[in-house]
Amino acid sequence: MSAPAGGSALRRALVDDRDGPLPAMLIALTMLAGVVDATSILALDHVFVAAITGNIVFLGLGLSGASGFSIVSPAVAVGGFIVGAIVSARVCRRPGGRHRGRAVRDTAITKAVLAVPVTVVVVLAGDQPLHPTVRFVVTALLAASMGAQMALIRYVKVPDLLTAMVTFTTIGMLTERGAEHHDPLVLRRGLAVAAFVTGVLAGGLLVRLVSPGAALAFGLLIIAAVGAGSHVVSRAEAPWTAPR
Repeated sequence: MSAPAGGSALRRALVDDRDGPLPAMLIALTMLAGVVDATSILALDHVFVAAITGNIVFLGLGLSGASGFSIVSPAVAVGGFIVGAIVSARVCRRPGGRHRGRAVRDTAITKAVLAVPVTVVVVLAGDQPLHPTVRFVVTALLAASMGAQMALIRYVKVPDLLTAMVTFTTIGMLTERGAEHHDPLVLRRGLAVAAFVTGVLAGGLLVRLVSPGAALAFGLLIIAAVGAGSHVVSRAEAPWTAPR
C-alpha cells in the first residue's frame, strides 16, 4: 500500500491511530523547548533549561576550572530538572491515571503552576536585571518544568518526539525515509525539528526585540494550548489512550 499523499499524510503525522492527537501536542511542546532554552541562554544564566545535557557539560567545565564557566548556574538547572522529572513521573503513573491524554493534561497543569509565577516575575522586571537569587529561582523552576515535560515523554512513548532532544529525530528524518515521498513519519520528524527551530527563533526575537517576559508569556500560551487540547481528550477511551 502506498503512503498517503499531501494533506492526508500531514494529518496522519499529527494525529494517527497509534497515538491519537499526542503527536500534535508533543510537537507544540517541542516548540516550547526551543522558546525556553533561547530565553534562558539569552536572558537568565546562560544555561539550558530544556537540553539538560549542555548543562552537564557546562558543570563539568566549571568543575575543571575552565575560565568563563560557572558551577552554580548549571547545577541549579540540573537540580531543578531532576526534581521536575521525579514529580512528573509520579503524576503520570499515579493509581487510576493510566491514560496518556490525562498524563499530558496533568503535566501541562504542573508546568503551568511552575511557569505562571516565573512569567509574572520576569514580566514585572521588564528590562531590569533580576537579582541573582531570583534568577536562580527562575532558572530552577523553568528547568523543573522541562524535567516534568521529559518525564511525560518517557511515559507516552511517541516515537521520535523527544521535544528537547531533536538529534535523534533529525537522524531518523535523514536516514529512515519512507518508501514513498509522502510518509507521515518522515513529515512528523520534519515538523518536530522545524518546531524546535521556530521556538528558538521566536524566543530569541522576543527576548531581543520585546523582553524576556514576552518570550516566557509566549511559552505559557503554548502550555495553555496543550493543556486545553489534552483536557478535551482526557475522557476519551480510544485504544491510543492506553500506556505503552
